[in-house]
Amino acid sequence: MLTDIRNKEKIQTQHPATGINRWVWIPVFILVLFIGDRASGFVLKQIESRSKFRFTALYQNEAACDILIAGNSRGLSFYQPFIEEKTNQKVFSLAYNGMSSSLLNVFIKDYYERNAPPKKLILEVTCADRYNKELIPAFSTYAAYSSNIRAFLKKEDPNTYYGTQLSHLLRYNSEVFQRSLRYLSNSDKFWLTDRTISEAMQAESKTLQNVSIDNIPELQESLKEIVALAQSKGTEVELIIAPFLPNYRKAMYNLTDYIIEVERRTGLKVKNYSSSIQDPKFFGDYFHINVFGSEKFIDILHKDGIFD
Repeated sequence: MLTDIRNKEKIQTQHPATGINRWVWIPVFILVLFIGDRASGFVLKQIESRSKFRFTALYQNEAACDILIAGNSRGLSFYQPFIEEKTNQKVFSLAYNGMSSSLLNVFIKDYYERNAPPKKLILEVTCADRYNKELIPAFSTYAAYSSNIRAFLKKEDPNTYYGTQLSHLLRYNSEVFQRSLRYLSNSDKFWLTDRTISEAMQAESKTLQNVSIDNIPELQESLKEIVALAQSKGTEVELIIAPFLPNYRKAMYNLTDYIIEVERRTGLKVKNYSSSIQDPKFFGDYFHINVFGSEKFIDILHKDGIFD
């Protein structure tokens, strides 16, 4: 009777179908998860590598140009098709919504490591007014391509760095990957809003007061590093401030101080076009001209010799 009980206990500790100890399935399950993660990450990387999105183009060695554009969303004001039409030169843009100068610095380094120096770099300098750390994890999508991105992630967002080392799928859980999917079949060089600012926003802009732009020393230093790298490679650098909606610009009380600090650190003159367009119909919101405003803006820059 005692022997029968012990035999039953032994059977209960084994898999009912195969007789394999149940604990064996834990490492097997982990292995399956690991293989599935790496296989899925590989598939998503192959999809992303076919995109015509600007950062994919950078890492697929398709970014060589004569004129390089850089900045945050306000850098999109330098509309590539208009510049190419005016200059008959190839233009490439590293502008992106919410891009800070510290993150932009990483992509500028990668550009110069992978391409011959452009003749000119046009840098919209308001990208040094905020950190926007929420955007940093989104660019882990390109960590596999760039040691500079991996080093930046490790320093600025270690949780994302180690998380994406453990799981490659996490690299593709981002707005940046989603945008790369959007441009699988079409170039993103036409990326600029064609909407006109609403009457409600225009009316609200009349009440704005004491709007500031932040002077952040670390981000100003990133601007300085970008300029120094470009100049060391023989690239001519233009520092530009793109237009603001007139009422918003009037409410900004410290833009001049910001410009002075950028000029002090970089040693270059900032060309201030913040008030160069006055008609609200050329704006999509307080901060961005629309595609019609960009056509007007590019005409102004062309006449001023910015692209020469």
